Formats: sequence, C-alpha cells, structure tokens
Amino acid sequence: MPPLVLVVGCAVGLLSLAPTVALAWTRIGETPEVTLYVNRNSIEKVDTVRRVWEMQDLKTPDAEGVRSRRYLNEYDCNYKMHRMGQMTSFSGPKMTGEKVATVNEMGYWRKIPPNGVFVLTYIAVCIE
Repeated sequence: MPPLVLVVGCAVGLLSLAPTVALAWTRIGETPEVTLYVNRNSIEKVDTVRRVWEMQDLKTPDAEGVRSRRYLNEYDCNYKMHRMGQMTSFSGPKMTGEKVATVNEMGYWRKIPPNGVFVLTYIAVCIE
C-alpha cells in the first residue's frame, strides 16, 4: 500500500472515532424521575466557574412530551450555584426522536439543591 493511501486511511479512521469521543456520556446520578449524564470531555474551567454539557433522560415523558434534554450547565464553585442554557429537548430517550423545544439563552443563577442530581455534577467538576 503506498504511504499516502495509508496515511489518508488512518486519518479517516481517526475522524470516524471523533464523534464517539466527543459524545462520551457518563451516568452521574439518578432519581425516580430522571437519570443524569455528563460529557466529561466537555468540561471547561474559567476561574471558579465550570461549564459542562449534561443530558437528562426522563423515566416518563413530561407534560410537553419531552423524554430527554441536552444543555450546557455552568457551576459557580465558590457560591454553589448553577445555571443552564443552550437546551434542546427531545421526544425520545437519550436525545432521540423529534426536537420538542430549543432554548439558547442562559438562565438565572440558582442555588444547587443539596438533595438534587445537580449536586453530583457540582461535586464532580468543582471538588478536586
């Protein structure tokens, strides 16, 4: 096999792996209503704020027919707060089915409830 063909073949092979690595969802917690996943490859650190992509997989559809959602969550590690934005909701589990809704803006900063699933992500991204 000529060297150029081998290099191109390897490059194409590596590119085909990129989406798998980019979307490496890790289950981080669960309640009776929802399972929370985090994309550990997406964690960004800016001073005391951590940004991470998360996915919620609902056990049953909500009133709007949403079964899963993907969103960017920002965590303020000093003040134990978070805010979400860039959310896309889907009618199927794990971001499948039809897109039900999209919200691009970031929401308001809120305290992280001590017994909710977001405290698990806070611990994973803020407590080192």
